Amino acid sequence: MLHLHKEWSVSFAGCGFMGIYYVGAVSCVLERFPALLRDASAVCGASAGALMAAVVTLGLPLERCCADLMRVAQRARSRRLGPLHPAFDLLREVRDSLRLRLPEDAHVRASGRLCVSLTRVSDGKNVLVSEFGSREELVQALVCSCFVPLYCGVIPPTYRGVHYVDGAISDNLPRCHRSNTVTFSPYAGENDVCPRPRSLWFHQVRFSNVSIQLNSENLYRVTSTFFPPEPEAIAGICQSGYLDALRFLQEHGLISSDGPGSTVAGAACCERATRGEAEQRGTEHAWLNPQVIAQLPANVQKVLCEACREAQGLVSSRGSSSSRSLAQRLTGWIPDVPKDVSWLYGMLQHVYKAWQDEDEDEDEDSEKPLRRCTSLPLGLNL
Repeated sequence: MLHLHKEWSVSFAGCGFMGIYYVGAVSCVLERFPALLRDASAVCGASAGALMAAVVTLGLPLERCCADLMRVAQRARSRRLGPLHPAFDLLREVRDSLRLRLPEDAHVRASGRLCVSLTRVSDGKNVLVSEFGSREELVQALVCSCFVPLYCGVIPPTYRGVHYVDGAISDNLPRCHRSNTVTFSPYAGENDVCPRPRSLWFHQVRFSNVSIQLNSENLYRVTSTFFPPEPEAIAGICQSGYLDALRFLQEHGLISSDGPGSTVAGAACCERATRGEAEQRGTEHAWLNPQVIAQLPANVQKVLCEACREAQGLVSSRGSSSSRSLAQRLTGWIPDVPKDVSWLYGMLQHVYKAWQDEDEDEDEDSEKPLRRCTSLPLGLNL
């Protein structure tokens, strides 16, 4: 039970491209009961949840966050292998968006309140970072928290000279064990703001402190975490986040229990479709059913609608663009090759030494039984 007369925290689970769920959930809270986020003593997150925690802490416009996510998802979908295509650099997309969106004093405003979950490569331990010396340090921490090994690359990024990877590996829901923490997750499970399962299924797993029920809906959500679905499906996930947050606010008596009031139905969120497009789909939107985003705020509706429209008219040109993107990615990596190679060499040395120590221990253990045989009692030797 949430007690607003005490200090409380907010925590967002890591979820990749399912982060669009948080756009809907946060937009609902800011629209209906903004004090829940505005007055929280700490806003925590891992991976994509850390990005949303930064958006909430700094008060960045949600429509820009939504537009960036839709753009990155569309770029990933335009490749034959999706996000796994060598020319697609997810980490670079995140870094560029952060450097573009974060204000100059972001590190000052975030320090002491924003908590970013990281996993240290050297020992696999979780590190919760909440102090940032500069804007670039804040960018580094958020980028490190989003780095999924192999999925995002081979060489982990650094924060203050230390290599870190996705915070979701060691703690995907920071401070979730504290009694007065409101947890957000796009997976159905035992979290405060999360989808409700459509079927009765009581089996669940816990992954790095996140409860996930075993059902077909969650399987789809986990898949969408790494491989973004079609734009209209992403828009539906966003509205799902809005409705789940609305239910949480109503169940805890933070707002009235009236049903969700729909916003503008129809094509008010963008330009109307042409008559030919409308006849083709039987609706004023040829690219998106208005009911999919009917509950969302108008500014988020507009972004989602425009993204779906652009995706429908997009002409794929994978050939030259993929080659150019791959060349740009390699060119950007060249300056870091010496230090990355030396780090890899050091890691391999560390692993080799660990294996060598294990082999020596095994050799010592194998010799011990022979020594014990020489000291057996005379009767057993005979």
